[in-house]
Amino acid sequence: MFESNATVFDLSRLDRERYLCALSAPHSKRGGLMALIAFNIELSAIAKTVSEPMLGKIKLQWWIDVVPGILAGRPPSHPVAQGLAQVRDVLQGRLSELRGLSEARNFDLEPDRPNSLLELTAYSQATGGVLQGLMVDVLGVEDEAARRAAIDVGTAWALIGLMRALPFQNGQRRDMLPQGTKIRDVLTQAGSLLQNARSCSPTKAALPALVIARLADRHLKRLERQGWNPAAREEPPAGVGAVASIWLGKLTGRF
Repeated sequence: MFESNATVFDLSRLDRERYLCALSAPHSKRGGLMALIAFNIELSAIAKTVSEPMLGKIKLQWWIDVVPGILAGRPPSHPVAQGLAQVRDVLQGRLSELRGLSEARNFDLEPDRPNSLLELTAYSQATGGVLQGLMVDVLGVEDEAARRAAIDVGTAWALIGLMRALPFQNGQRRDMLPQGTKIRDVLTQAGSLLQNARSCSPTKAALPALVIARLADRHLKRLERQGWNPAAREEPPAGVGAVASIWLGKLTGRF
């Protein structure tokens, strides 16, 4: 399966909280979830590693072009593509979503900040929201309520992540806070999406794609205590408290 020791180490370092949530899934589903997380990491890293936008667009187009082959069982010799091919059966019918994840990352290569909170939310849904929705597929859950909840949770998580990242951009990425919008506005939007997700009553089998909402709550509470300023103090790493929150969610069925 996709879970080689080296790959798992990278995921636990580069997207630790999603990785921890994936570990709460049945063992047979973890490899597929890890492959999706790795795919997202691969796409999100492109804008940070290219010297000019056109190079980034070329790399994203490569992923857009290879997705049909991955779903047809003809992946290129790339470890992430090979991992996705292992769960191609459950991702059949999701070609547009997988390609859309790559297409959405073109926004990372644009020079200007988002025009509005609406545009930022749409970007977050096209990235984090779609990713969490695909995780529901990998879990084998055919429940529209679960998919809606996962998309809202993933969108909220992406919004929170963008605000958490603001103090650490070091000139490598543009400011993702829309002009005239406060950090509190974005985080309030994220909180509303989490409330929407919890009103959907999804099946418990989808919990590994949803329990990241519990970690989102932890970040929202911490940022509120800091006066909505992510730079107020150094963010603690996801440790025992995060693990306990995830597993409590799994035991109680609450996200």
